[in-house]
Amino acid sequence: MDMKMKPIYVSMVMVVMTTLVVSSVGRRQTWTTTGYPGENLTRKMFTLSRNGGRIHFFPPSFSVSPPSSTSITSAWGKNFTTPHPTINTTTTTTTTPPTHPWTTPTPSSRGVSVCLRFLTDSYLSDNFPLFTLSPSRSPLQVDVGISGMFRLSFDSWGHNTIFLKPNVRFWSNMWPNMWTSVCVTVDPLKNVAQLFSGSFMSIRKLIPGQYLWSGEPVVYFLGFDGQVTDLQVWDYPLHYREIYSYMQLYGYQGSVLTWSRIGYALQGNALLEDTFELQRKQPISRKGRGQRNRIRFSSRAERKRQQL
Repeated sequence: MDMKMKPIYVSMVMVVMTTLVVSSVGRRQTWTTTGYPGENLTRKMFTLSRNGGRIHFFPPSFSVSPPSSTSITSAWGKNFTTPHPTINTTTTTTTTPPTHPWTTPTPSSRGVSVCLRFLTDSYLSDNFPLFTLSPSRSPLQVDVGISGMFRLSFDSWGHNTIFLKPNVRFWSNMWPNMWTSVCVTVDPLKNVAQLFSGSFMSIRKLIPGQYLWSGEPVVYFLGFDGQVTDLQVWDYPLHYREIYSYMQLYGYQGSVLTWSRIGYALQGNALLEDTFELQRKQPISRKGRGQRNRIRFSSRAERKRQQL
């Protein structure tokens, strides 16, 4: 190549590369739908990011679309806005998921309960939205504050809001767990809500306005730095014994949405892998060392958990 032409050629390449980069950045992120006809995520976890990694969970037979836009204002003055996603209709199977009767739900007077386990360090320095239940109708939004205070909002405008802090020890014989296990229960017949976290519970609080769950078992995670696992949803307020069972055991299944058979849609950067508990039981796979480096835990508590 002529040396006089080389600077011009390099400049043209740089212009083309810059155009490609700008075009890719300007593109809207698409939702990738998977989980049909119902994926078993037992002992699986998602790693999320507050800069991306949004997830939409729903029953595998539920015909649902991610929200075209979502703007969440936290109780601490921050506004979290998602882009306007478009749906990628590609699924993990060639079969079309059937439409579920929940696509035209009727309001339920029995209430709702949501339980999940998560890990994060975001609450040490910031406030963040944890999840939103039924984003399209009567959304129940749960935010987490720095001081361990949870905010429950029962409408899109944030007018019907209460604050719950799980600071009352309710169980004394709870096994230690690396996860923050949270259960939220709403009883519209009594018009009260309560929140549980591990061995602790909040007081029961009256909801300022009337709340009727729409009946859509759809949970939306906007994204935070950390992991989430074992999401379960019931169409009634859990009894204390049921909450205790969830806190102690994996596999306590929700009545309308369960981690062992669930559909989900991803947007942005998210990672699905085995939970930490399962990873620590896996052998170190190095040539010639396989079984010799298997990590063994022989404590009484660990053996008891393995039997469950």
